[in-house]
Amino acid sequence: MKVQPFYIAVCDDDEKDRKEIAEMAEQICEMEKIDAEIICFADGNLFLQELKNEMSFDMLFLDVMMPEMDGMKLSRYLRSEKQDLPIVFISSNRDMALRGYEVSAVRYLAKPLEKEYLREAIVFCYGDKNKKKELLFPITGGIRKVSPEEIIYVEIRGRKSHITQEQEEWDTALSIDRLGEMLSGSGFVRCHQSFLVNCRFIRTLRTAQIELVNGVYIPVSKYRIKEVRRYFFEYMEG
Repeated sequence: MKVQPFYIAVCDDDEKDRKEIAEMAEQICEMEKIDAEIICFADGNLFLQELKNEMSFDMLFLDVMMPEMDGMKLSRYLRSEKQDLPIVFISSNRDMALRGYEVSAVRYLAKPLEKEYLREAIVFCYGDKNKKKELLFPITGGIRKVSPEEIIYVEIRGRKSHITQEQEEWDTALSIDRLGEMLSGSGFVRCHQSFLVNCRFIRTLRTAQIELVNGVYIPVSKYRIKEVRRYFFEYMEG
């Protein structure tokens, strides 16, 4: 299972500044070992169009002063649409940029940019994304809130997915494919058509099976073993 990259959007109408931000961010991500994808936009409307095409981002570097749709207008629209995307304001106009608190901007960076401040903003947003998070799972008669790191493995049982945690087990109507999407980037690997395993709980990985720390053995498909090994080693290397 491929870990999702950290998607960074850069929205600035000045081509030179846009390129400088993107290049500097790329250098920082390489130095910090962050698997990032950086996408640039010359104005807010182009950025919004990408969102409407179901693209999602993990942070946004946003120029405050832009023609047509400035940074404040774009930010207000994002918040009105319940987008909690971390926004980092960038501007030579300090007074305007400091109004970022109105739209819960996480940082304000002044032009010309200083690499260390840009690095701190990226590391902060990347770390915030990877904090312990909780997901909502539909269960019989309600909704269960669970952190991915608490799940040991998922198994298909009939028409339901059976979730095993350290202290309890339960079922959800979500398909294992959908669960794989939800848990992507949280250390889970699809080792078999019927199993999704959290690498955090793997004790031993063999050719045909996985031994978990709780003593349970999970089958590994011969068609998936190569990918499972690659993903597991990447996970162990951090």
